[in-house]
Amino acid sequence: MGLSEHEQRLLDEMERNLYKHEADIVNTSSGPRTVDYTKVAVGVLGIAVGLVLIVVGVLMKLAIIGVAGFGVAVVGALWALSASKPATGDDAVGRGRPGEGPAAAKQGPGLMDRLAQEWDDRNTRG
Repeated sequence: MGLSEHEQRLLDEMERNLYKHEADIVNTSSGPRTVDYTKVAVGVLGIAVGLVLIVVGVLMKLAIIGVAGFGVAVVGALWALSASKPATGDDAVGRGRPGEGPAAAKQGPGLMDRLAQEWDDRNTRG
């Protein structure tokens, strides 16, 4: 069963709006990132210490130690998750600006561009 003329116009309008605003919806090129492994190690250590404090608090039946252990584990997790940041300067691919170097030459069209092209090809064929 085909779409009515009104439904087809609504679908076309929604499609145009999607293509117009797709950069706001999906960002597929976040660029290179660097990770501070020292922060990750300290964060994981904080999580481990926090879990040990939770177990000690339960064994000693002291809620304050368990709550403190939970706090230490949460802070450790947040610290570890903050270890990634966008690459700048010498950290970027090819020791230059982000997007330069051998990796940039291999990149083709983005995912949304490829999907849009496949959609257009499918609609023009049939």
